Amino acid sequence: MHFTRLEIKSTRVKNYFQKDGRHFIELEENPFYEDGAGGQIGDRGFIDEARVLYVSDLIEIDRPLSAGSTVEIKIDVERRREIARQHTAQHIISAVIEKDYGAKTVGFHMGEEDTTIDLNGTFNIEETENASNEIVFSNLKVEEIILTPEEVSKYELRKDLSEKAIKSGNVRLIKIEDFDLNACGGFHVGSTSEIGIIKITHPERVKGGLTRIWFVAGKRALRDYQMKSEVLYESAKIFDASWMDLRSRIQKSFDDLREKNSTLKKVSEKLANYISKEIQPFEILELDESVASFLIRIRQDIPYAVKIAGTNNVSFSLPNYDRIRVMDLAKTLGIKGGGNGPIYRFAIKNPQEFMAKIKEI
Repeated sequence: MHFTRLEIKSTRVKNYFQKDGRHFIELEENPFYEDGAGGQIGDRGFIDEARVLYVSDLIEIDRPLSAGSTVEIKIDVERRREIARQHTAQHIISAVIEKDYGAKTVGFHMGEEDTTIDLNGTFNIEETENASNEIVFSNLKVEEIILTPEEVSKYELRKDLSEKAIKSGNVRLIKIEDFDLNACGGFHVGSTSEIGIIKITHPERVKGGLTRIWFVAGKRALRDYQMKSEVLYESAKIFDASWMDLRSRIQKSFDDLREKNSTLKKVSEKLANYISKEIQPFEILELDESVASFLIRIRQDIPYAVKIAGTNNVSFSLPNYDRIRVMDLAKTLGIKGGGNGPIYRFAIKNPQEFMAKIKEI
């Protein structure tokens, strides 16, 4: 396991302050890896009994600590291992895509649940995932090499050194045997088999014509599989089917629902036509949404209202009424909604009051 910070067991609190109810300290020696450094999330753990919430130049903790006090440090090493799995997995995925498709990695962000990579080209997700896992299963050695910028110039890196790396004096390279070589300051595993498995969950097109992929590896991949398996099996129970038959059962349910909706639509239209012939001026009806939708389109020659059953949504047919006067009345009564006439739609608890006022107009 390649970690860039020494395990300091104790140190002193150089400074403590509180801001907006949050607690911050500065340590004389800070062994915690910062959030965002090297594109990855930072360390967590404890400083005495205080839990570490976020790490930058200052460390955010969940309770106060006295400046000048000596404190014990406990870093969450298992979190580091999991970060290392994600980070080395990112190197592998990026290298596979560049080698096989020529698409380069232009962005990388590790979150608490998953990691994203932004790439400037197209590629096949399934083939990339398979090739990446072949590297994992091959148990390739992952090495950390420290060189000067001049020494690095003799090597062919996947990505050119940044100006910051060149000016730093020493450059840290991560070498995955003969497969990949790239500068990096983050955590990495000692061999690719420590990653366990890589799962690319989904792609998305983003600004600049880039393709962004989400992936999980190691224990994150296991959790992803466990959660999705639970959803799959619970869904299969609902349809009284095996998980292998679930897709066809869902499709059949959608087809049945589509057919029933078509039938319901026809029935609703017929019912709306029947009701439209019996409406009296200024009448207020309460109907199912589907029937109401047809009715308000069919009959617009007399004033009346249709309230959608179980809601406060009311549609008013108000032909030959001045729109400004209708909207002023609604505003006076504090009613939200509107329309351009002859149909108006309002959210209203007491349509009778509004209709009575309309009748006065």
